[in-house]
Amino acid sequence: MPAVNYPSMEGAECPWPVFEHLREEAPVYQIPDRPNLYIVSRYDDVRRIFGDPVLFSSFNSRDGLLGFDILLSTSSSGGHAMIQTDPPEHKAKRQLGFAPLKPGRLKAYQPMIERICDELIDAFIDDGRCDFVPAFAQQLPAILTLRLMGVPESDIGWVKLWAKFEASGASWMPQEFLDEQRRNGARMNQYLTARLRERFEAPQDDVMSDVIRAQIERDGTFDLEEVRAQVAVLLGGGVVTTAHFLASQLLLFLENPDQMARVRADLSLLPRAIEEGLRLEPPALWQPRRVTADTELAGVPIPEGSYVLVMQGSANRDATRFACPARFDVGRENVQEHMTFGHGIHFCLGAPLARMELRIAFERLFARLGDIRLGPDNDFTHLPSPSFRGLNKLDIEFDAAA
Repeated sequence: MPAVNYPSMEGAECPWPVFEHLREEAPVYQIPDRPNLYIVSRYDDVRRIFGDPVLFSSFNSRDGLLGFDILLSTSSSGGHAMIQTDPPEHKAKRQLGFAPLKPGRLKAYQPMIERICDELIDAFIDDGRCDFVPAFAQQLPAILTLRLMGVPESDIGWVKLWAKFEASGASWMPQEFLDEQRRNGARMNQYLTARLRERFEAPQDDVMSDVIRAQIERDGTFDLEEVRAQVAVLLGGGVVTTAHFLASQLLLFLENPDQMARVRADLSLLPRAIEEGLRLEPPALWQPRRVTADTELAGVPIPEGSYVLVMQGSANRDATRFACPARFDVGRENVQEHMTFGHGIHFCLGAPLARMELRIAFERLFARLGDIRLGPDNDFTHLPSPSFRGLNKLDIEFDAAA
């Protein structure tokens, strides 16, 4: 079959036809100019890979993909984050990240999220229009992260740097971008190091202190690199993907007004609508894995030491699993089978917080904004990224709810 131009900057704007072509013609596709790199696109294969962390390892899974080291490494010896490890080490690291995400803690965050949403809406509601991306989608997760981390809101520029990072897709980014990412990474790591040392000396009621306490309880002494690596993952996941998805979800509602009307009339449908949005517009399109032994997928031999790009964005639109997969259907029965949060031991640790944040955001938006509609100043382009997916802007108009 002809060479497929993906991952690439050019193919990132609308990857769905490429994914469909791959699922039908080459479900395991060797990228021509990278002989040890394969794209896996069908649902069953994606689920199998996520469910087998021994054969498809996360440890060093990004060594062949420039960029992730820039995001997480904080010294020449840098610690490994939970998403880069396999059992049994993975479980211990995941427990550190789980400390601030326990159900009791999540429930306590709800009033804070509601206040942030209302503060953001207050800033633009009288205008009758806004660019939803900078006015709300980028702001909510950044401000929430600041408050959860216990750092001053004057430091929001530091947090927003996380939203500009490219992780596994950096191999396909221009050199100027990589140079800037290295510079920003050094700044971010210095900032995070300073805040963690402060929390170690004077613990507070915040996420960084929670992770430090959990790490000391586990290991006996404070390990700065270990804590820093896990907090970096929590930051990156919380800021980047949630910001991208908020705008994508609103656009899905606006493009499907009948479905939005169903949800506004019955908010009990909102969680299912969010899952359907996550299926259709995942903020991260794929994850890498390293193959630890010779194997075979869909009849294609894959040698030990190869890397596979696990296309959850493609799996979510596999017609063998989801009927009429391109349709936004808030009543879809099996929507929670989507692969956006992964599967198995690496299922997204922050999924419960993300789901709560998204639910509250749309509850407040629907409560306070009536007749939300697309504004005239939209081109519907997406950010230049081979692996993340998010709108550059979303111009909306609305009336204040009665």
